[in-house]
Amino acid sequence: MMTVTFGSVLLYALKSACISAVLCGYYWLFLRNRAFHRYNRIFLLSTAVLAVALPLVPLPRLFIWTGMEEAPVLSGALHSIVPGDWIEGSADARGLTVGKGGWEWTKWIAWGYVAIAAGLTLGFFRQLVYIVRLHRKYTPVQKEEFTLFMTKEPGTPFSFLRAIFWHDQLDTESVAGRQILRHELVHVRQRHTLDLLLLRVLLVVFWFNPVFYLVYRELRTIHEFEADQDASAGGDRYAYAELLVWQTLDVRPGLLHCFFSSSIKRRITMITQLNAVVKGRTARWMALPVFILLLCGFSHGVRPVEKRITVVIDAGHGGVDDGAITSTGLREKNINLSLARKVKALAAEYNVDVVLTRDADELAGGTKSRQASLHYRADLAEKKKADLFISLHTDAGSGLNRPGFHIYICRESLHYTQSTRLGGTLLDALKASYTTDDELLDTKEHVWVLRAATVPAVLILCGNLDNERDRAFISDAANQDKIARDILEGIVHYQH
Repeated sequence: MMTVTFGSVLLYALKSACISAVLCGYYWLFLRNRAFHRYNRIFLLSTAVLAVALPLVPLPRLFIWTGMEEAPVLSGALHSIVPGDWIEGSADARGLTVGKGGWEWTKWIAWGYVAIAAGLTLGFFRQLVYIVRLHRKYTPVQKEEFTLFMTKEPGTPFSFLRAIFWHDQLDTESVAGRQILRHELVHVRQRHTLDLLLLRVLLVVFWFNPVFYLVYRELRTIHEFEADQDASAGGDRYAYAELLVWQTLDVRPGLLHCFFSSSIKRRITMITQLNAVVKGRTARWMALPVFILLLCGFSHGVRPVEKRITVVIDAGHGGVDDGAITSTGLREKNINLSLARKVKALAAEYNVDVVLTRDADELAGGTKSRQASLHYRADLAEKKKADLFISLHTDAGSGLNRPGFHIYICRESLHYTQSTRLGGTLLDALKASYTTDDELLDTKEHVWVLRAATVPAVLILCGNLDNERDRAFISDAANQDKIARDILEGIVHYQH
């Protein structure tokens, strides 16, 4: 399971835009203004659907080009290290670097996205309301394949789903009327409106992708090509082309299929072209390898099953050692244990084995003293042949009330380089859920479980219990689930 982060969303959006641009470019170069309208309609619909779906398709890394392999979002390689003097067994947090609030700008971006999407949704619903009003305003006449509404509306005739809205000044039995009716019936039979509804929904969600607007416009034109081809079949094509230019003003765009629509020049060119053998078979077949290349290049890679990683999760304090205690009586040891249990409960989903230093309110290993407990914690990774060690703590009582999450490493440990990378991937992962310091903090020799660790080891300080926002967040069970998943996601990315 992947944690949804701003980086992963941005990567998905870029992949989607690239896929749609490549397919639309192929259409523009090899398929546009060709007479195989049904194929072009399917191609354009596939362009929109594949742009949305392909980045989400899981493929084994075996089938993904090495040169285009997705770089891990959680690299952990770009974090500076500054001194930190938090001391194990003390709530003193002096010297911590406060998080820069990096989540704030992503919040503004998210609100901007929602505001524009909401505006487009409003415009979409206004068009739907207009159609509903027409249904209520005029008396329907039920036909075999459609429902006819005789109206006085400008821009008619036009169709929507199985309804055809007709202007009462146009005789349905005249030569022009019969041709126009045949034209609109093609829209009804081919369910062209469903295509436009799908694209309008995608335009609301992916409004930032200009290619989708081109696809929408071209798809409307393809619909008209299909309808014109049927309506002019067996008749005078030039007379039908003349009918198209009879009235080109006062046309309602959007979801409606107006007979007198735009793109008149292209429609007339398509109608009056000679009945030659349809060419472009090679161009149509070559679209298949393009689809396959895009699938390999832009799908979401899933790595083959790898060796399970074993991690010691240390629930700090326990038993007679309460750790930090708030004025309300909230004890750090209980928060640490609850979070550690969450990590263990979810670990199987991430192919991770978790060993807890304690699974009850006691000193680790059932030891009798705090010092013995610390030695037990530090030695447990070697005894269990674990790969990583992560100690969970919270802060309180410092008087500085510094908010957010912080990650500590120890420069004096045997695995300092690997610990730094582990800390970086965990920082990146935790930012998905809560304010997290941008820098790793060096404990020097002050934290025994880090200094004596036999494997890469970090300590996560999960907020300040004296801070109201931190306390409310880390005390909530749902938020603890999020943090547990973030920790496991960071572990998985460290392994890769």
